[in-house]
Amino acid sequence: MADAARLHRRRRRTEAGRTLLEGPHLVGEAIAAGMVPDTIFALDDDGDGRAWAERAGCELLTVTPEVLGKIATTETPQSPVAIVPIPDGALPATGSVLVAWGVSDPGNAGTLIRTAAAFGLAYAAGPDTADTWSPKVLRAAAGAHFRAPIASIGSLDDLAGRTLVATVVSGGAAPRDLPEGDLAVLVGDEAAGLPDDVTAAAGLAVTIPMPGGTESLNAAVAGAIVAYEIGLRGGGEGGG
Repeated sequence: MADAARLHRRRRRTEAGRTLLEGPHLVGEAIAAGMVPDTIFALDDDGDGRAWAERAGCELLTVTPEVLGKIATTETPQSPVAIVPIPDGALPATGSVLVAWGVSDPGNAGTLIRTAAAFGLAYAAGPDTADTWSPKVLRAAAGAHFRAPIASIGSLDDLAGRTLVATVVSGGAAPRDLPEGDLAVLVGDEAAGLPDDVTAAAGLAVTIPMPGGTESLNAAVAGAIVAYEIGLRGGGEGGG
């Protein structure tokens, strides 16, 4: 159980290649997608936790609410909590991808993953982006980790073969005017946006028209609008 609590830290997750899934929705989504947890911790009266453990063929440990509270990362944890291996993520050879570049907020990162899954895109976490497999990002994505290809990238070179599209506040093409083919849509941090060198390296820029006069949009909202336009015309083939 101490090993589970250590996974609250990013460094420990990286070292162990493991993360925590909390609550029946996330644990159920993972097992339905074929993941096999190392261990499921569940309260004695948690029939769902017991059923998921039986389906996955993994170890089930019955714990008290106090112990569950120490394992989980939320103030009011839901049973069950599972330790699962972090998949070796890789981008598919083809298809469009939604790229979080320097998106440090876990809520935004998780929503971008959920968006990518919804519209058939892959998701990539670029430098300085929130840990894809942190409990906060997992909760924000609401199970989408198990319905879209997910990868981490270190540079734009990892997106070779796709047209780079930088999301910018002004001066770019409208989302509906983006070209056909495999795109890598780069979404930057909500406050700072994309770094200048990343924007300069992109072959295209996209700007969401805002006739209402709002200065900018939430990073995840901006990514969702562009992803919707790509998915609408079948440009995203990354989702499961």
